[in-house]
Amino acid sequence: MRGFIAFLKKELIENTRNYRLLIMLAIFLIFGLMSPLLAKFTPQLMEALMPNLAEAFENPTALDSWTQFYKNVSSLGFSLTIILFSSCLSGEYAKGTLTIMLTKGLSRPAVVLSKFSAAAIILTVSYWLSFGITYGYTAYFWPGASLPNVFFAAFSLWIAGLMYLCILMFGCVLFRQAFTSILFLLVVTVVMGLLEQIEQTAGFSPVILVSKNIDLLSGAVAISYFTIPLIVSAFMSVALLMMSIVVFNKKQL
Repeated sequence: MRGFIAFLKKELIENTRNYRLLIMLAIFLIFGLMSPLLAKFTPQLMEALMPNLAEAFENPTALDSWTQFYKNVSSLGFSLTIILFSSCLSGEYAKGTLTIMLTKGLSRPAVVLSKFSAAAIILTVSYWLSFGITYGYTAYFWPGASLPNVFFAAFSLWIAGLMYLCILMFGCVLFRQAFTSILFLLVVTVVMGLLEQIEQTAGFSPVILVSKNIDLLSGAVAISYFTIPLIVSAFMSVALLMMSIVVFNKKQL
């Protein structure tokens, strides 16, 4: 436990020095500001630029703001997160620092858990900061607008983000190159997406946590629709972390 805490502090300091933390905060801050602003002012902007098409744009609603938020975070936000943290182990392999630390008594499970924990902490802070900003501006632009399950939808997307980090962590343990780790995550994501398209497995796919947030807010689906995907996502995350530890314990550095 002492080794885990020490290595976690080292990871957080390193992510501050190499600007990962700053980049993540900046990216999600922009998404938090941009989502309600785009929803609010895009119709007015289009009316000024193309008055002939002004009637094609309906008055924006709070749902439009959250639609922008989920599109931005689930696509660009999570993609940039994966790219930033894909080298969390490959950099250590290249510099040979892991061998030195392990010979000084640091346990291998502590390495995996601290790497994941640092990425999860940074993602969590950045994500909920973005959510808070979007929530505040949406309430300001559309006062009194009531959407069901706003916080549950956000919680589901956050769980999906942590699951992606667990998949990436397993890929980083399996492969030494950052690109290969990203490719591994893409393959797993495609498989989960295909499962969502098959009728027999559609209700089990964790991709639902990313793709059905707006349906949850609009009332098209109920919270119960997310229950099984949340359980599957949590199980996958824990299983992948455990597998990462097992594989890393046997991996030759």
